Amino acid sequence: MLERTVFFRSVLEVKSLPRSLAEVVISGRSNVGKSSVINALCLRKNLARISKTPGRTKSINIYSVSKGKWIVDLPGYGFAKVSRYEKELWSKMIESYLIQRESKKMVYIIIDAFVGPTELDFNMVDWLNKLGGISFKIIANKYDKVHQNISENAIQVKTAKYFDADEAKIFVISAKMRNGLARLRADVVKFLTS
Repeated sequence: MLERTVFFRSVLEVKSLPRSLAEVVISGRSNVGKSSVINALCLRKNLARISKTPGRTKSINIYSVSKGKWIVDLPGYGFAKVSRYEKELWSKMIESYLIQRESKKMVYIIIDAFVGPTELDFNMVDWLNKLGGISFKIIANKYDKVHQNISENAIQVKTAKYFDADEAKIFVISAKMRNGLARLRADVVKFLTS
């Protein structure tokens, strides 16, 4: 199912989006690998554009998995090399998307498995909890950079403790090496088809 995903549109205004049935939302700080995760999930190389420059994604990018079922790539939060004004615009865009969109959605927050969660990641989780009604899960990406003595399970357990979350809601992957994706892909497909 995910391998048939295509780019649908890029928007700055949430109001311009048509209705959908289900939306998988990819969120995370700048340069954590959101585009790489989308490409790995969809078994594609260049579906989502990858950049080494933090903050390259400046709009909400929509990828259509099937009619009315989307993967939504939000701009990264954090240390992007842009003006304060532009960061505020992105923040408002993300906020309006998450609050105004009435579609069924699941937010996947990507953190860096090597660095661990940052204050910005904790802030995002706190904010989603305060909003209420928005489900989220955590993807610990870049597992390939973690010391070989540390197992995926250890990262999963540690991340679950950080966020006081169920371990089943934590996915440890390496988008670059395409490791650990089967469970995540199954979870995304289950959400989109349920």
